[in-house]
This record gives sequence, structure tokens and C-alpha cells, in this order.
Amino acid sequence: MFTTKLGMVKISRMKEIRTAPATVVAVACLAVAIDNIAYAISFACLPHVFEDMHLASESKVGLASTMFGVGSFITSILSGIVSDRIRSRKLPIIVGAIGYSLCGVILFFSSKLHHVLLYRLVNGLASGCTYPIATATVGDVYPNRLLGLQMALVNTFASVGYTIGPVLGGALYDSVGIRGVSAVLTQEPLKPGSFWDTSEKQSQINSIESSLDSAKSMPLWKLVFQWQVLSASMTTLSVGMLAGSLENVLPIYTKDRFKISASKTGLLFVVNGGIAIALSTPTGWIVDRLIRKHGERMRAYIELAGLVLIGGAIVLLGSSTSFAMITGAEIWFAAALLMVNVPVMSSFGDFVNALGLDSMAQSYGLYNSFWSLSSTIAPPIATTLYTQIGYKATVAGVLTGLCATCAALILAQPLWQLLRNAFKKKLDRFL
Repeated sequence: MFTTKLGMVKISRMKEIRTAPATVVAVACLAVAIDNIAYAISFACLPHVFEDMHLASESKVGLASTMFGVGSFITSILSGIVSDRIRSRKLPIIVGAIGYSLCGVILFFSSKLHHVLLYRLVNGLASGCTYPIATATVGDVYPNRLLGLQMALVNTFASVGYTIGPVLGGALYDSVGIRGVSAVLTQEPLKPGSFWDTSEKQSQINSIESSLDSAKSMPLWKLVFQWQVLSASMTTLSVGMLAGSLENVLPIYTKDRFKISASKTGLLFVVNGGIAIALSTPTGWIVDRLIRKHGERMRAYIELAGLVLIGGAIVLLGSSTSFAMITGAEIWFAAALLMVNVPVMSSFGDFVNALGLDSMAQSYGLYNSFWSLSSTIAPPIATTLYTQIGYKATVAGVLTGLCATCAALILAQPLWQLLRNAFKKKLDRFL
């Protein structure tokens, strides 16, 4: 009898641990890290794959990234709708895990361009089922807080995957070729186990706690046209295009200009990821503190400061004449990118929490779909421009203009609010 009671206590304690918010966040962060390893594992080696296997010209490397963006865009939206509707985070991420294994098999047998494109498409489909749902789970368990710190933790682990992926892929390709890269992907990336039970139980708890009439799921079409969500989506698209362009152009440029190997090219991503790992959490804490103290308008000011710094980093990247200069500029760029990405990323969940909506998965599905859309649009344009007008004109010219466009999008909301308030005051005086 005593043994039975002790066993029941242990089971009860395990359930408490598995449904604790900290546990949910920890396992969701692990899922995001694995997702980013699968996403980034081919970054450093794809230019070498195209060249060694005589698949196509360098301008087509961006097409592979486009296929990833297309796949991720499709499933990010669908997985968010399905997950919120069935009130479960389990099904979409299991589908994503199966998709990763499938894309590894496709890559293993790849020998032509359309094989590589299919691999990246399936990779994107799998990522769209995993990343936004894992991120939404973090928002589920903190319904009454600003999410800057929590999303910064997610970004930290995403950066861990983003750092490991290119280095692992480059080293495997240099040593055993493309099949070494595919072998990693073929292993089932996620073991569902405790994560799915944890997220489902916690989602049920949140559903009970927020069983108010107002806590209903907002339709996706209506959600995307809410000003805060729309502004954050457009900013995500612009910043994603900046990051996606550099992810594709820099490996090609370093290979052409400095004859850098695939494994050494991966060091660029180590630098970027290392800065994000070190600074994401402090950035999230500072963002939450400033917004809590000065109000929502501080979010736009933080993003604008980050964009100014991003513009400077891009100019430096465009004028770099050595691999060391490019590495230094990447450090600058990575730090500045956090000042934009963390407040933008948290704003999706903050909006849902502020209104007490049950649309967290759809909200982060939108975030990931716009980031995926940027991966669809930017890479082929960037790589084509690189082959046509050269590295300096592409980076320092075109991307700086994109940075200015992003700044205008962020300024649109506070300017509109300022003009509306001024007009209202004049109207009140007139009346």
C-alpha cells in the first residue's frame, strides 16, 4: 500500500513538472533549436553542392531558399489555423517531424537540381508545422505577461540551431559529401513524448482560465488586418528579406572572392548565432522593461534604433575587402537585428494576450509565414543581382534601401497616431 501511494505521488509530481510553464518553455525551445538545425544545415554547403554536382549557376542557389520559403509559408498558416481550431499543439509538430525525415531521404538521393529544390520545399513544409506551433506554446503558458523575455529565450535556442546547422553541414559535406548532411536529417528530429502531453495539458489549463466570452479565436483574415499585427508582419517581411539576402549572398561571395571552404563559411553563421545566443535574453528583458515603463510606443523606438544600426552594418558589409571585415560586420549586424526582431516577434503574442484571444497559434503562424515569404522573395532576387551587378552594389545599395523601407513601415503607426490626435484636438477646438 505504501509503495502504491509513493508511486502515485511520483506520478502526480511528474505531471506537475510536465505542465509547469518553465517545462513547456524549455521543451518548446529545444524543438525550435532542432528546427533551426534542420533549416540551416545546408546553408554553408549549398553553393558547393551546386558547383561540385554541376546542378546550375550560382544565381539558382537563391531558388532553393525560395522553395523553403514557399513550403514554410503554406504550412505556417495552415498549422496555426488547425492547431487553434482543434485546441492541440500535438498534431502539427508530429507532421513536421515526419517531414524532416522525408526531406533527409530526398537529399540522400539528390543528383539533379529539381531534387535539391524538392528537398528544400519539404524542409520548408516541415518547418512551418514546427516553429510557429512551438512558439505559440510559449505564449499559451504566459497569458498575462509581456512576451519579450520569453520570445528572446525562443530566439536564443533558435540561434543555437542556426549556429550549429551550417557548421555541422559544412563539416559533413567537406568530409563525406551530401549524404553525410542527409543522414542527420533522416534521423527523426523530434521525439514527441513529453512535449506533446505537456503542451496539450497546459493548453487545457489555459482554456479553463480564459473561458470568458471575449476569449474566442479571431478569424485569420481579421487578425492580419489588426494594426499592430499588420505593422509587425510588414516589418518581419522586410527584416526577413534583409537576413535572407545576406544568408545567400555571403556564402557565394566568400567562396568566389576568398576561396573559403564550406566548413569555414559556416563560421559566419557561428558568429551570427553566437551573438544572438549571448544577447537575446538581455534584449528581451530590456524590451519588456522599457515597454512596461513607457508604454507600447517604446516598441517602435527600439525597432527604429535597431534599424539605424542595421543600416550601418550593411554599409560596412558592402564595403568589406577581407573575410575578417565581413566577420566583424556580421557581429554588428547580428546584434542590431535583435533590437528589431525581439520586439517585433513578441508583439504578435502581446497583442493576443492583451485582448484575451485564443488565437496564439494563428498569430505566430502569421509571423512565420511572413518570415517565410521573405525567404521566398529575397534569395533569388539577391543572388541574381549579385551575378548581374556585383556584391557591393547588391549589399550596400539595394539592401540599404530595403532597410529604409522597413523604417518607414515602423514609423507609419506612430505618425498616423500623432496626426490623428492632432486632427482630433483641432476638431474639438473648432466645435
